[in-house]
Amino acid sequence: MSVYPTDSFENELQRRIYEYVERNGAVTPAELARAITVDGGRADSKPARSRAYTESVPPTQEELQSCLETLQAEGYLTDVDGKFRIALSATTADLECDDGVVVIRPAREEDRAGVVETMRTVAEEETYVVAENVATEIDRESALVRANEARSRIVFVAILEPEPEPDEEADTESADERTEPSGTDGDVVGWLHIDAPAHPALRHTAELTVGIDPQYRRQGIGSSLLEYGLEWASDAGYQKLYQNVPATNDDALTFLDAHGWQRDGEHEGQYCLDGELVDEIMLATWPDTE
Repeated sequence: MSVYPTDSFENELQRRIYEYVERNGAVTPAELARAITVDGGRADSKPARSRAYTESVPPTQEELQSCLETLQAEGYLTDVDGKFRIALSATTADLECDDGVVVIRPAREEDRAGVVETMRTVAEEETYVVAENVATEIDRESALVRANEARSRIVFVAILEPEPEPDEEADTESADERTEPSGTDGDVVGWLHIDAPAHPALRHTAELTVGIDPQYRRQGIGSSLLEYGLEWASDAGYQKLYQNVPATNDDALTFLDAHGWQRDGEHEGQYCLDGELVDEIMLATWPDTE
């Protein structure tokens, strides 16, 4: 299973535009106009040994605009804040918490630093080893969300919205009235990460990680984020989601057990934490894909 539009590009220019956006996360139209080239036909001269070659030229503004409109209409790209991004068919959810309003939505490239920081904050407890590995991988890559022929990495975030100024309260829109996801200027307080290979034998499965900043726990954010991610995974056709945690991570095991995750096995002595060997517990859930 992959959100990559395999074999569905109408032409080479669409493919190049999509792949450039996918590699870079958030791209302005001006950047696309500078970066994308197409085959301009046979060049005037020939290289050594008389082998003909073609010249790469920028697409016309009309060609670029037409392809962008098609990719948006077909649900592959979306334009947020003047930048094109990978589109995910997911709505925005609001949650009233003790600390204010938390918005759950697909992650944007601008969320990358907050996602990595939250993952590492959770990993500092030394009970969520996978989170540190994911944070390191995301920090090194060129884009937060990936959807290509090799793999799909989807990230959703929980954003604590800043308190509105008194004179802004009257203009605050309801969630149903918003035309763009909110929470741009808020803090990332949680994430949910779905990572799936494109191998045919494994494409129905995906690894999931989810975590909440310790100071914002026990307010229902983790449950809402997990429910949100599982609903998206079900709609996307994933049949099995799994994650592995150290046996010492009592909070995670209790949380996942309460949400119907089943123990799928264990790896004895998989981790060495504080000089002690710790088993790894494998857990899984099967979203309703009907």
